Amino acid sequence: MSNHSAPRGNLVLLLSAVALAAAGIAQLTHTRAPSGPPQPATAVIGTLPPLSATTAPRTTAPSGLPYALPTHIDIPAVNVHAEIMTVDLGPGNTLGTPPLDNAKVAGWYDRGPAPGQDGAAIIDAHVDSALMKDYRGAFFTLGEAKPGMQVEVTRADHTVAVFTIDEVQAALKTDFPTAKVYAPTPDPTLRLITCGGAYDSKTHEYLGNTIVYAHLTDTHVN
Repeated sequence: MSNHSAPRGNLVLLLSAVALAAAGIAQLTHTRAPSGPPQPATAVIGTLPPLSATTAPRTTAPSGLPYALPTHIDIPAVNVHAEIMTVDLGPGNTLGTPPLDNAKVAGWYDRGPAPGQDGAAIIDAHVDSALMKDYRGAFFTLGEAKPGMQVEVTRADHTVAVFTIDEVQAALKTDFPTAKVYAPTPDPTLRLITCGGAYDSKTHEYLGNTIVYAHLTDTHVN
């Protein structure tokens, strides 16, 4: 995975920021599952422009929740079910990820808002790992996500923040949409990131990222 520097500081407090540091995911995968992960419907790296996306109409968001640690993420429609750990900045100021020997767990970037708070919460996860028996990481099927699907994030305060997917984007790592992913938002939003696109067998890295954008549409107590 090519390195993109992650922005420092709580994103909730950056509403007036003029520019963001280059950002993205570092070392999300070193291996490839034998069949390769699913890709977004619009993502055919090498035959489409560097950025491609599918979108859905946006509905009105409810008010933001107070801070609480996220503990679990579910996207039932694509069979994503994963515990969440916190991640900070990694080497070279890159966005941290769960260890490859724990690739079934997703990582929440804890310098940003918690899912459900006002602002853009960031969760990343590996798409695959040779250290998993089935090679699959927590976000192996994220490429199957489509606009309109729901993402449920369970929090330590027993609230569940329910997000509706607005857009699924395939981006080359050389053209990672830093400003779009990390830009502060006035309402509660969520960004999910993993590797995608073509796989380079020489560098053992995927050439792109799959990025899901969603906004809060409901909350309930678990």
